[in-house]
Amino acid sequence: MAADPDFDTKNGIVDGQTPPHSELAALYKQSFAYYTFRVRLPSTLATIADSLVKDKDNLLATYGAEAGADIEQTTKDVTQLREDILSNGPLLPFEGQDSDTQLWNAFLQKLPKEKRNYFSTCWLYAECYMYRKISSIFRATSCLSAHDYFSQQKQTAAKLSVDAMLAVAKATRNNERNSDTFRQLIKLNLWGNRCDLSITSGKQVKPTGNAFDQVTDLEEKLLIDGTAEVWKALEGASSEGIVDIIFDNAGYELYTDLILAEYIIDKGLAAKVRFNPKAIPWFISDVMEHDYHWTLKFLAEHPDPALSEVGKKWQRLTKEGKFELSPLEHFWTSPYEFYRMPEVNPSLYERLKEAQLVIFKGDLNYRKLLGDFSWDSTESFEKCLRGFRPSNLCTLRTVKADLICGLGDGVAEKLFAKDKEWMLTGEYGVIQFASK
Repeated sequence: MAADPDFDTKNGIVDGQTPPHSELAALYKQSFAYYTFRVRLPSTLATIADSLVKDKDNLLATYGAEAGADIEQTTKDVTQLREDILSNGPLLPFEGQDSDTQLWNAFLQKLPKEKRNYFSTCWLYAECYMYRKISSIFRATSCLSAHDYFSQQKQTAAKLSVDAMLAVAKATRNNERNSDTFRQLIKLNLWGNRCDLSITSGKQVKPTGNAFDQVTDLEEKLLIDGTAEVWKALEGASSEGIVDIIFDNAGYELYTDLILAEYIIDKGLAAKVRFNPKAIPWFISDVMEHDYHWTLKFLAEHPDPALSEVGKKWQRLTKEGKFELSPLEHFWTSPYEFYRMPEVNPSLYERLKEAQLVIFKGDLNYRKLLGDFSWDSTESFEKCLRGFRPSNLCTLRTVKADLICGLGDGVAEKLFAKDKEWMLTGEYGVIQFASK
C-alpha cells in the first residue's frame, strides 16, 4: 500500500462501508473497491512493468530490436499509471484512433466533474478505465501494439490445469441427455470460475482434486441454484437454436465452458454455441480470440489421447460453425452496464435476442448485469437487471465482489456472522436465471 498517510484526508475518503442503494466506489474505506485501488490494481501494474523488464530479451526476439525503445517507454507509462492510481489521478480522455475511443470519451464526458477520479467514480467505471488505459499504452507503440501482456499468465494457467482437464475429459465422454447430467456440467462450469487471475493480481491458482466430487462438496456453498430453470429453457427450445456464452477467464474455466458447449451441441439442445471474447487484454485472464485458438491447439497437440481427442473435436466443431466466435464487440470492454446496451449498442442487443439462452460467466459480467450498485441482498435478480432481458439469461458467478441479489431473508446476515469477507473469496457461488 502507498505510504502517503494523508491520502484519505486529502481525497475525502469516507471511513465506512458503501451506503445502501448507492454506487460501489473506492471512496468508501471499508469497501473492496478501496482495497482494489490501494493494493490489488497497483500490484497488477507493478507485475506488468516488471514482466516487461524480465521478458525484454523474449520481446526483442519476437518483435525485433527496434522494440527496445517501446519496451522502455511502455514500462515508464505503466509505472506512471500506477502512480496516477495511487495519487487518485483524473480519468482523462483517450487519444488515438482506436475504434472504441469515441465510445469511451463520450462516456467520460458525461460523468459529473466531481466523479472523474479513480476513487470518486463508480468502481466498475474506474477499473474498466484502468484496463483500457493499459491497452492504450501498448497500442500507442510501433512494435508492441498487438502484444497481449497477459498471454503468458493465461497459458501458464491452462498448463497448470492439465490434470483437472484430463479427469473431466475422461468423465464426460459418455454423457446422457438429462437434467442430472446437465446440472453436474453447469456446476462444474460455475466452480471453474474460481480460478481467476485478476482476483489474485496474477498469482496462479491450480485446480486440484476430482472436479465432480467438488461439485458435490460445494453444494452448500451454492447460494442460489437456478439450474432447473436453465435446463427447462434449453430443453423446451428449438434444437436448431443458438446459445450465447459471454466468456470470462481463459485456462481451466474456458475449458469447462467448452465442455458445457460440447454437451449442448452433442445432445441437440442447440445447433450453435456462440462465444463472445474480449477485444483487448482485459482483467488479466479474460478470453481473447487468440486464447480460444491457442487452447484448442494446446489440447489437440497434447500427448495424452484423451485431451488431444477433445481438442481435435472442438477444432472440428469450430470449422463446422457449431462453435462460433462472435464478431469482436468493444461493448464488452467498455464501462457500460448491460442495461444500457439497447441504447449504446442496439445491434449487439438484437444479436443476443436471436439466442434461446445467454450465459454470462463470472464476476465482472455479474457486476455489469447488476451495475456496481449496493442492492439489498434480497432484491430480485429480475429487478436488478433494470430491464436488460434480450433473451432467457443466466449468470454463473463465484462471488468475488461485495454485491449480490436474490438471496433469501437472513442468508447474507448469517454468512457475514460466519465470515465478514465471504463476498470476496470466490468460495460461494450463484446460478441465477431470468426468463425472457
